[in-house]
Amino acid sequence: MTAMILLIVLPIVAALLVGAVRKNARLLATLPLVVAGVSVLGFLLALGASPLKLAGAFVGPFTLHFELDGWRLLLLAFVCAFELMTGIYALQAVARAARPALLVASLLLAFGSAAGVVLTSNVLVLLIFWEMFLLALYGAIASGGERAERTAFKALIIGGASDFLMILGLMVYIVLRGSVIMGAGAPVDIAKTPQAGLFAFVLIFLGAGAKAGMFPFHTWIPQAAEVMPATGFAALPASLEKILGISFLYTLTSKMFVLDGRARAIMMVFAVVTAFVVILPALVEPNLKRVLALTAISPVGFMIAGMATSAMAGMAGALMYMLTHATYKSSMFFAAGALEKQAGSDKLVDLRGLGRATPVLGWGFALAFLGAASLPPTGGFMAKELIFEGLLHHHNGVVLALLVVAAVLNIAVFSKVLAVLWERRPEVAAQRMPGSEVLPAFLLGMAAALTGLIFSLATPAFEVTLGPAEHGMLTAMWTHVGPLTGLSLLIYILGFGVYLTARERAASAAETFGGLVESPVTGPGLRMAAAGKLDAYEIGLKVVDFVTRVVFRYLERLIDVVVDGIIAGGKAVSGPALSAIHNGVYSNYLAWAVVGLIAVLALVLM
Repeated sequence: MTAMILLIVLPIVAALLVGAVRKNARLLATLPLVVAGVSVLGFLLALGASPLKLAGAFVGPFTLHFELDGWRLLLLAFVCAFELMTGIYALQAVARAARPALLVASLLLAFGSAAGVVLTSNVLVLLIFWEMFLLALYGAIASGGERAERTAFKALIIGGASDFLMILGLMVYIVLRGSVIMGAGAPVDIAKTPQAGLFAFVLIFLGAGAKAGMFPFHTWIPQAAEVMPATGFAALPASLEKILGISFLYTLTSKMFVLDGRARAIMMVFAVVTAFVVILPALVEPNLKRVLALTAISPVGFMIAGMATSAMAGMAGALMYMLTHATYKSSMFFAAGALEKQAGSDKLVDLRGLGRATPVLGWGFALAFLGAASLPPTGGFMAKELIFEGLLHHHNGVVLALLVVAAVLNIAVFSKVLAVLWERRPEVAAQRMPGSEVLPAFLLGMAAALTGLIFSLATPAFEVTLGPAEHGMLTAMWTHVGPLTGLSLLIYILGFGVYLTARERAASAAETFGGLVESPVTGPGLRMAAAGKLDAYEIGLKVVDFVTRVVFRYLERLIDVVVDGIIAGGKAVSGPALSAIHNGVYSNYLAWAVVGLIAVLALVLM
């Protein structure tokens, strides 16, 4: 119980008390690190208590049901590591936020709610923490100041809409399952409940996918990366939000439902579209933080595809990729924030050579690149191979081929960014930065490069949560070399080859792939995407605006005409009668008053 309090309750209480210390800049900047340290202490206490189940009555169906096993401990380890790195980075970075108190409160609320989502087994309690995290996300974006408010509102609307869908799905799920506890009893077999089961699954899937950044709920992410503090983006959209969305998606597909062909097909469609929808914009994007945000969306497609296979290999690969992705993406965003401060800009053309001039940041980014490109010995290498294995297991050759193309283009994007940061520029002198701003990027980059080792040590946790029926299979895969290993090597060669070919036609690394904007094939689509014309949210706003204009111009005015006619007609009929009554005779007025009093008394006494 003490561990639960330190991991969940204390960060949330601290978030509520931020207002009391908002005028003390030093204490405010230190608070995230202090709370993160306490969370690490809670994790160490939980480590000694695992496995553990805590259940107690609260209010009606809201039972405080928490579980702690090997898989949840692994998730908590990553969550606490991200909290600790965020706390270190915040020591200097909080002061640069337009609204530092709001940023700190949002970070602390995110820390507590993320731990709550990981540990709870009650879907109703999970929803409470889920919505707390959405509120934290809104605050973290809004802490960027007035220019971030529109994006914060957009993220809130998209998140709220997807959460509404998930709540509807969970309502149906609870009726079908007869329990609010995830994993209690047999999961809902969609094939045996073809209408209600599929309906509930799709709605919950959309909610979980939206939290991870799945198409079409992703459009706020690159905009948020540009306007919110790097501290907030690295902690929330880049890491914790991915962990919450994908880990719940795993629970959905393995413990809550038994998938049928239709459910898998729906997931595969979203997986492929998500993997491809941002690749071309990322290739030509001139803003580093937007590039990193766009490339945070595409890997979600790989994770969803792995989950959709329902095979141990695919699901294990998705979970490993989730943790690897969160690690390297956080490292990159911490580095991007520090580099932006150093250069005074987040444009790639202004950041050329800064990775070489600031070696700790440059090497941190380079190590994170190993994880982003899924090169061995990172966990991403094994994760993608396992996802491909799962796809082959279910004979999804078309999806596999499409994901291979997406993987090649992803490597090309990251190769471009790495080349920009390590470009030789003699005029850029070596620079020193505060340790608190370079250490998180370097440590997380190193962790991303070592995720393969971490996962090999944590293999029992994966095998236990994925099912004892295939116990030992995952361990054997670590040393297995087969055709998919060759496919992975081919992806690296093609990805680097695509970048090098495009680089030869560009004046600098930052301008690589710029010709795609002028191409008659890709140019129109890229320009429309840059203008927001393909943004589902913006399209929805225009539709709503059109509908309201039509309603105002025609329906509302028609109502006004009808009401005005009724009033005029009533006046024409009642006017002469009322005028005849008001004849100026005192006795008549007294009689009307008495009649009115009698009528009121009759109504009161009845």
